[in-house]
Amino acid sequence: MKKLFGILMFSILTFNLVAQEFEVPQDCILSKEEDYAKYEGEVLKGIDWLLKTPISSQPEKRREINRFVMTWLTGSPTVTVNIKAEIVNFMNPNPDLLMVFMCGWTKYSIETKDNNNTAMGNQKGIEAVIEFYTKNKEYLKKDNNVEEYIKLKENGKLEEYISKNA
Repeated sequence: MKKLFGILMFSILTFNLVAQEFEVPQDCILSKEEDYAKYEGEVLKGIDWLLKTPISSQPEKRREINRFVMTWLTGSPTVTVNIKAEIVNFMNPNPDLLMVFMCGWTKYSIETKDNNNTAMGNQKGIEAVIEFYTKNKEYLKKDNNVEEYIKLKENGKLEEYISKNA
């Protein structure tokens, strides 16, 4: 039991250190379709850093990683994030949550190669927002729309809601 606990703790600490050590690739060129595929792994690492690092920590690095992920996403020939006001209703008062939503959707699309399932993209985006909002609640303004998503998830109705509105 002690060995299992030790391995688990080592894994958690190692993952947290790796997530905190991410650096945006220098001299990143995104001009051809294959350039985007080449950087998918780095985009995933950047997304993991953004989602796991507290919003109050390293604001300049957060802006740099946000720019990298957004630049990649804007030109990506394979990943498209659709933003509907019925789903993404939480940008005010916390505009950072929009990027979190896009990161959740993008991570899902890259990992599964499922680029056409808007319901699942929205689902993963909202789940990322819920998790990030919950972890960073003390640094974010209260958002009734996110609070409602949390309730829907707790009651097992989030997927149904998103399917109807996506």
